[in-house]
Amino acid sequence: MPLLSAIIPTHNRQRYAINAITTILTNFPDTEVVVSDTSDTMQIAEELGHWIESGRLIYHHPQRPMDVVSNFQNGLRLATGDYLIFLGDDDCLGPGAEELARWARDTQVEAAACSLGAAYFWPDFKSLYFGADFTAKLTVQPFAATISRLDGPQVLQQALKNLGTGVMSMPRAYLGMMSRALAGRIEQKYGALFGGVSPDIYSAALIAEESRSSVQIDFPFIIAGSSGGSTSGQSAEGGHKGGLRDNAHIGAFSNLVWDPLIPEFYSVPTVWSYSFKAAIDKIGKADYRPNLPRLYAKCCLHHPKYWRETKASLCAYVKRERYSPACLSFVWELLREFSRRAYRFMQIKFKPAINRQAYAKQELTNIGEAYAHLLTHVQPSLSQLQSAMKEFKR
Repeated sequence: MPLLSAIIPTHNRQRYAINAITTILTNFPDTEVVVSDTSDTMQIAEELGHWIESGRLIYHHPQRPMDVVSNFQNGLRLATGDYLIFLGDDDCLGPGAEELARWARDTQVEAAACSLGAAYFWPDFKSLYFGADFTAKLTVQPFAATISRLDGPQVLQQALKNLGTGVMSMPRAYLGMMSRALAGRIEQKYGALFGGVSPDIYSAALIAEESRSSVQIDFPFIIAGSSGGSTSGQSAEGGHKGGLRDNAHIGAFSNLVWDPLIPEFYSVPTVWSYSFKAAIDKIGKADYRPNLPRLYAKCCLHHPKYWRETKASLCAYVKRERYSPACLSFVWELLREFSRRAYRFMQIKFKPAINRQAYAKQELTNIGEAYAHLLTHVQPSLSQLQSAMKEFKR
């Protein structure tokens, strides 16, 4: 049985996935790669057949259409490692991933959040604000090589207060790490680890609630990739929004019933919020209350084209809550979001896109090259990470 399973659900993005898979299998000897591939072809299996024969690449093509949540769930079903890391097909493991998984097993840590300081931007990545400045570039933000405990319910509450912002500090399966034993407990209690329409944030909420021991690891043991066709790439280009039912990502979910409290259009904050709220509804605790006015404020300022959909959800919320407090909460969050947006605008206008203390390497054609440069960059800090692992107490 392998120590670690790197699970990669993918669909028609073979050129990214093949390079990421090869990089992982070449550099991590105690790791299996699990690929759940709903692509139109079986190019991954054809090009990486020798890895399949070795038993280290577990490849499955369902031979039928599958939404992203089902694709993640299928990958989980195939994994046999003691610890699991879910990756996008343009992401990669980073240095120290196996060492951290082995340490987590020995200290009974069940889940981890990665600081995600390492990012690789593929050659086809473009930014709405920075153009091609990030193209074919690895960036590594300063990191401390430390490990700190996380209070799962507390960080879950923080994420709920900032609804529409993402997973924040919650421990996670996607671009984080969890034990297969924890995944099994969650499935037994809730039926599935993944749900909603965004498997990353849905699972993070359940993990934060159920993990008995969670940590934050400030070390780049995962490389977050951004490519032209990915959701992060579309967001960077300003194109990750539109009509809900017209979107291919949402269209794959058959018989989807949308929550009336979430504005019914496709965007990062609405998709995240729908999935987060679905997880909270599944947990069923009254003290977990999503800050819906925060979401409505984000939608109003960032997506004014969809004001009608936002207004419908806001009205549904006001009817459910007491009128005056609900309206005041919305106005307060609107002012806060306007301040955040103004501050972000000033950052973009007057500050460099990359922290001056960050490491950056450009003209890297794929994530395998990015991994090699990251390994060299973090080498002096590996001993510090090992010290942090030794000093950590159960």
